[in-house]
Amino acid sequence: MQKKMTDLIKNHGVVWKIPVASVLSWEFAELAGSKHPYLAPLTVILSMQLSIDKSIQFAWQRVLGTIAGVLFTVLITPFIPTDGWSIGLLLLVGALIVSSFKLDHAILVQVELSILLVMYFQSKMPTYPLDRIRDTIIGAAIAMAIHILLFPPDSVNKAKRKMVQFSDHLVDHLTNTSLWVQDGCPANKVQSLQSNMQSLFQELHQTTTELDKAEQSLRMNPLGTRKRATMNQLTQHMQQLRSGYANLADMIQVLSKWSENGNFTKENQQLWADHISGLAMLVKQWTQGWNEPGAYRETSMEPAHQIKTPAHLMNDQYPLSLYTKAEQMVQDFSL
Repeated sequence: MQKKMTDLIKNHGVVWKIPVASVLSWEFAELAGSKHPYLAPLTVILSMQLSIDKSIQFAWQRVLGTIAGVLFTVLITPFIPTDGWSIGLLLLVGALIVSSFKLDHAILVQVELSILLVMYFQSKMPTYPLDRIRDTIIGAAIAMAIHILLFPPDSVNKAKRKMVQFSDHLVDHLTNTSLWVQDGCPANKVQSLQSNMQSLFQELHQTTTELDKAEQSLRMNPLGTRKRATMNQLTQHMQQLRSGYANLADMIQVLSKWSENGNFTKENQQLWADHISGLAMLVKQWTQGWNEPGAYRETSMEPAHQIKTPAHLMNDQYPLSLYTKAEQMVQDFSL
């Protein structure tokens, strides 16, 4: 029970932060003299997003849109009647003004909401325009303070878990490629192997996106200094994972061509099966090294360290690699 409660507090903050921030914002709004204190928790509910950067972005957009919409409406309403046509006209003018400044759509929505509500309520409740601005600011400020200061969302650890998962899948693909090579690179399995690599590429893209989100969220978090060093390390590890994926994709392409020309001997099959198996162990140990620094390493890195270009092929490796890449480009771009 205690474990579940701890998990709720640390990892599901939105569940309890919204009620807490709503209560505080209502009380502060009443203390400030508001006759419409519900506007403060309304802003809390709308502003409290899953990540800090999204929360901050929505909060300032709501505050800015609310202020602009209220001021615009207060200046105009004394001169026009309150009816459907007048509301429609004001909404149109407000939308055109926001669009002319090329502001975000979320700001446009907040401006339009403020125009509609202020125009309707102002004649019935004269304090509504001021309350709407003041309570929106109170709600946004309290929501951001609680979201940032009390167990802020840990987007960095989320990105790290995603990277570890991708790294494990890269190891699986290396292992499967090693088995494929040991079988002589059968042509009937190439399509399946490439399909799996395409799925891995999609996961690579998702992992990169998650890391970008974490970096953006950390940039918006004034208290995230301690996480920035971890973020820099993860960015470097992500570059290595991208390179690992690209190299594996290239090796599969070369091995497939080598097998097709009939010169892929049993000796070379076993040699490259062992090499790729060694690479799988290397990536696995590399992941453990930065994800679990104290983890015991059961396997040796020696097989991977033995992968070196033989002396008699030293002068041929560069032109052969260039020809391979050039031929692939010809195939990719030929009509």
